[in-house]
Amino acid sequence: MPTPDVKAPEVRAPEVRAPEVKTSDVKAPSETKAPETKVSELRGREIPTQPPIPRTGPTKIDELLELAGVRAQLVGLLSRVAVDLRPPPGQMNPADQATIDRILAQSLRRETVYGAIRDAFRPQVDRPSLETTAAWLRTPIARKIVALETAASDPGTDQKVADYAASLKASPPPARRLELLQRLDWVTGANETSVDLVAAIARGLSSAVSAAGPPESRLRPGQIGDRAAQVRARANETLREVRTMSMLYTYQALQDEELAEYVRFSGTDAGRWYNTAMRKALVGALGRAVEQTATELVRAVPLERWARAAMPAPHPVK
Repeated sequence: MPTPDVKAPEVRAPEVRAPEVKTSDVKAPSETKAPETKVSELRGREIPTQPPIPRTGPTKIDELLELAGVRAQLVGLLSRVAVDLRPPPGQMNPADQATIDRILAQSLRRETVYGAIRDAFRPQVDRPSLETTAAWLRTPIARKIVALETAASDPGTDQKVADYAASLKASPPPARRLELLQRLDWVTGANETSVDLVAAIARGLSSAVSAAGPPESRLRPGQIGDRAAQVRARANETLREVRTMSMLYTYQALQDEELAEYVRFSGTDAGRWYNTAMRKALVGALGRAVEQTATELVRAVPLERWARAAMPAPHPVK
C-alpha cells in the first residue's frame, strides 16, 4: 500500500497545554527493505528490472511484511512521530529535555512497534489472499514499487517533495497520471489510512494527557472519541493535496503501465484484503504506541512543566 502522509494537529489537555503532535508529514508503512536496490539510487533515474523472488514454501507473516516494506519504512514513520512529540528546541530545561529524548528512544523502538503491527495483522490473515499478495510482491514490478515507497518514507525526502511540488507549477503532470494516482489512492484507501492515523495519534495523546490531569478535568471516553473524530474530519480536508503531491513524487520513476498494474492488483480481492488488514494493524499499533509514549512523557515530566515551558517569557517592566 502507498505510504500514508500524516499531519497530526496538536492535542490539548483540559486547562493545561500538553505535548502536541505538530503538522509535519509522517509517512506510514506499506513497508520492507528495498530488495537489492539502494535507496539513494532511486531518485532521478530508471530503476533496473529486478528478477522475481522465488517461492520456497508457505509464506510466513514476517516474510509478507518484509516483502511489503513494513519494517524498513517504520524507520521514517517513527522518526517523524518522535519529532512531533518532542518539544521545540529550547522550550524545556536541559534535564527535562534529556528525559524526553530518553523516553522517545525507548518507547518508539522500531522492533517493538513492528511486533505490535505483526500481532495485530495476524488475526486477519486469510491464507489464499496472503499467498496471492506475496506472489505479487515477489514480482519485479512490485519490488520496484516497494523500493520507491521505502525511499520516499525517509524523513530526508520531505524537502525534496516540496521542491518537486513547486516544479510541477511550471510542468504539470499529465491528466492520465493524475487519474491513475487518484484511482490508486481510492482503491488502496491511502488517504483514509492517513486520516485514521491522524485520529489515532490524537486519541492516544488525548487519553494520556487527560489521565495525567486533575480528576475534575479528565475527559470521558466519549469526549476523547469526539475530539479524535473532529481531528479526523479536519485532516480529511487538508491531506488530499498533500497525498497527491507525495504520490506524484514517490512514483515518478514508474511508467504509466507499471502504475496501472499497481492499481489493478490493489483492486483484486487479495489486494483489498492486504490493504484493509494493514490499515487496521498499523492504525491500532501506532495509536497504542503513541498513547503509551505520551503516558510515559507526562509521568516523567508533569503537565505543569510542559505548560510553564510553553508560556511566553514575561516582558520586562519599563
